[in-house]
Amino acid sequence: MSNKDDITAVVKLMPQTERDARRAELEKTARYMRDNIDLHRDMAQLLAQITRAKYLALVEQGFSEDQALSLCRG
Repeated sequence: MSNKDDITAVVKLMPQTERDARRAELEKTARYMRDNIDLHRDMAQLLAQITRAKYLALVEQGFSEDQALSLCRG
């Protein structure tokens, strides 16, 4: 049995009211993300700038490029 089958079995056992509540919550989250997509894009750009600045600072302080890249991944 696959993981998808396991999940499907659990969902089928879940009461309809709980399934409806979970679906409503997912729809609410999707609406929020859609309504704020510009902010998400801005945040991604800021995080990229911060990560690059961190990488460059690490290299400037004597870390190798590979070491700096590894530190920026975490």
